[in-house]
Amino acid sequence: MKFTDRHKNRLLKGFILFFFILMFLFPYASYKGASSGLMLWFYNVLPTLLPFIIISNLMIRINIADKISAVLYPVLGRLFKVSPGGCYPILIGFISGIPMGAKSVADLSAEGKVNYNESHFLLGMCNNASPIFIMNYIAINQLKMPGIRVPLFAIIYGSSVISAIICRNYQNHYKRKQTHTVLSISSAASINQYKTVRFSFDILDKSIMNGFEVITRIGGYIILFSIFAQIINEIGPSPSFYKAIIMGIFEITTGIDQVCKIRMDSNIKIVLVSFLTSFGGLSGLAQTKSVLGESRLSTKTYINIKILSSFIAILLSLLYVLFLKG
Repeated sequence: MKFTDRHKNRLLKGFILFFFILMFLFPYASYKGASSGLMLWFYNVLPTLLPFIIISNLMIRINIADKISAVLYPVLGRLFKVSPGGCYPILIGFISGIPMGAKSVADLSAEGKVNYNESHFLLGMCNNASPIFIMNYIAINQLKMPGIRVPLFAIIYGSSVISAIICRNYQNHYKRKQTHTVLSISSAASINQYKTVRFSFDILDKSIMNGFEVITRIGGYIILFSIFAQIINEIGPSPSFYKAIIMGIFEITTGIDQVCKIRMDSNIKIVLVSFLTSFGGLSGLAQTKSVLGESRLSTKTYINIKILSSFIAILLSLLYVLFLKG
C-alpha cells in the first residue's frame, strides 16, 4: 500500500510540474483559458450556485430539508428505494446538478441524516450536469437540435440512475451492506427524532461563509481545468476528434464545444456528448471532491459509478439514434 501511495504521489507531483511547464510554454493559451474560466465562473456559476448553496445550507441546518424529504418520500422513496432523508438530495441534484447534488449528500451525511452506504448511492445518482446545461447548452446551442432536449436529458440522467442502482445492488450482495429495509426503518425513525432548530443569524452567517468557501474552490478548479483545456486546444490541428475527446474528459463544456465543431454525422455527436456529459469530466470530479468536506464519502466509489454511467449512456444513446430518433 505504501508503495502504491508513494508512486501515486510522485505521479501527481510530476503532473503538476508538467502543467507548470505547459503554462510557461503556452502563456497566451494559459491567459485565455484562465480568462474564459474566470468569466464562466463569475457570470454563470457564481450567481447561479451561490444563492442556492446558501439557502440549501440554511434549510439543512434548520431541518426544513427533513420536511421536504418527508413530503417527497412516498414517491421518491418507492421509486429509488431510499430512506426519507435521501429524498432531498435527489430533488436538489436533479434541479441544479454538479456539484450541488454532491454537496447536499455530503451535508446530510455529515449531519448523520443519511446512512453512509446510502450516501454513496445518492452521490452517484444525484450529481450530474444540470437539466438547463443539457437541454439548452448541449441540445440547442451546440448540437442545434431542439427536438432531442428531452431524450438527451433522459439518456444522461437515466444512465446515472441505472449505474447507481447497479453499484448499490453489487455492494449489497457482495459486501454485506445493510439491506434497504433496515436503512429505511432506521432513517425514518431518526428523522422523527430531530429536534426543532430555530433560525438564528449565527446559522445564517455560517451558511453564507460556507457558500463563499465552496463557490471559491469551485471557481479555482474551473479556472485550472479551463487553462489545461485551452492548452490542449492549441496543440495540433483544430478541431480534431481525439483532441475533442481528451478536452471533454478534462472539462465537458469546452470538450462538447469541440465535438460539435467536427464535421461528422450528428448521431455520432449525440453519442459522444452523452458519453462525456454522463462522465462529467475531471473538472466535475474535482468540484465534487471539493464539496465533500468532512463527510468521508469515497471518491473512488463515485468515480466507478460515473465510469459505468458513461458507458451506459453510450448504449442508451445508440439505442436512441438507431431506433427512436426520427
